[in-house]
Amino acid sequence: MRHLCLLLALVAAAALAQNYQPLLNHERMTELFMQMARIDSGSENEAAMTEFVARQLRELGAETVVIDEASKQLGGTGGNVFARFRGMIDAPPLLLNAHIDTVQPTAGIQLIRDANEIRTDGRTILGADDKAGVAIILEVLRTLKERNLPHPPLEVVFTIREEKGLQGAKVFDTRQLRARTGVVVDGGADPAVLYIQSPTHWRFEVVFHGKAAHSGAEPEKGRNAIVMAARAIAQMQWGRIDAETTANVGTIEGGQAMNIVPERAKLVGEFRSFDPQRARALAERWKAVCEQVAQEMEGSAEVSLSQTFEAVRLSPDAPIVRAAVAGLKTIGLEAKLERTGGGTDANAFAPKGIQCLVFPTGADRIHTTQERLLLRNFYLCGEGLLQTILHWGRQSQPQPAVSVPKATVQ
Repeated sequence: MRHLCLLLALVAAAALAQNYQPLLNHERMTELFMQMARIDSGSENEAAMTEFVARQLRELGAETVVIDEASKQLGGTGGNVFARFRGMIDAPPLLLNAHIDTVQPTAGIQLIRDANEIRTDGRTILGADDKAGVAIILEVLRTLKERNLPHPPLEVVFTIREEKGLQGAKVFDTRQLRARTGVVVDGGADPAVLYIQSPTHWRFEVVFHGKAAHSGAEPEKGRNAIVMAARAIAQMQWGRIDAETTANVGTIEGGQAMNIVPERAKLVGEFRSFDPQRARALAERWKAVCEQVAQEMEGSAEVSLSQTFEAVRLSPDAPIVRAAVAGLKTIGLEAKLERTGGGTDANAFAPKGIQCLVFPTGADRIHTTQERLLLRNFYLCGEGLLQTILHWGRQSQPQPAVSVPKATVQ
C-alpha cells in the first residue's frame, strides 16, 4: 500500500510546473493532511486538533508554543495555538495562519484517495477547509528546518472557531505578535489565485412584534408580524446589488398555526461590500425600514446590527503581495490577484494592524459532502508558500535592483 501511495505522489508531483525542482516532501504532506482529516474537529470541538498541532510545532523546534484559553470566552473546547520560530536572516517577521476547525458533518469520516484527489465517501465533509492549509504550513516549516533554508523569523497562529465567524482570531491576543504582515493559508483551489481584497460584513437580526388574534373570527384585532417582515423585505434590494455589494435574507421564522395571526417573526441575514461605508449605509437603512414598517402596522421591531468583520484591501505593490507573486513565478505560475466575497482570519487581523494575504490551499467544493483536495494544486500551493517565505526574506536583504513580476487585479 505504501508503494502505491508513493507512486500516486510521484504521478501528482510530475504534474508540477516545469523547470522547478520541488522542495517539499509531498507524500509526507499528504499523509499529514489525511491524519488530521480523521480527527473530528467541528467548531466548538477543537481540543484534539489543538493538541495535535501544538505537538507538531514543538517537534519542529519552535522557541515558543502557547495554547490560549479562547474557549473560556467562546465555549467549547480547544484554544488558539501560537508558535514562534527564530529566523536565519535579519528580516521582518512573517505570520503564517490557518484555522483548525471545520464545518459539520465530520464524524465517521472515510477517506478515498486516488492519483488526482482526496475525498470522502460522500457522507461527511473532507475538512480540507482548512486542514489543507494547516498541513501546508507544517510541511513548509519542516522543509525549512531540514534543508536549512535561510528564512525570516516566523510566527504561526492556528485558530479555533473560524467557521463560527472568525471567533478564535477575534479573541486571540495579537500583542504576542511581532509580525505586522502575514499569510492566511485559507484560499481556494487554484494555486495561482491570491486574494488581496475581501469585504466588510454586517449581520442583522430583526424580530417583528405584532398581536395575535383568530384569523377567521377577528383578524382585524391582530397585527401580522410576518406581513411586517414581508413588507420590509419588499422595500430593499437583495442579492447582488452592485459590483461591490451583496445582501441576503438568510432565515425567516414565525407564526404558530394557520388560523392565528402571527405575533412574532424573526429574520436573520447579512450585507457585504468591498466599500465599508456602503455596507454600513445599507445596514442602517434596513434598520430604519424595519422600524418604519412596524410602526405603520401598529407593531414594533427589534433590530440588532453587528459588524462581523472588516474589509481587507492590499495593494498589488504591497511587499507581501510582491513576495507571493515572485514565489509563484519561481514555481512556474503567473499570479492572479483577485478579491473574494468571503471572510477569513485576515479580516480579524486587519483591524489589529496586521495585513494578511490570503493564499490558496487546493481545496475544492468546500462546505459540502463533495469536498475534495486536488493533489496537484495542493502541492503547488505548498511549494508556492515556501517560495513566498524565501522571497519575503530576500526582499529585506541588500541586493542589486531586480524587476519583480507583477500581476493584474481581476
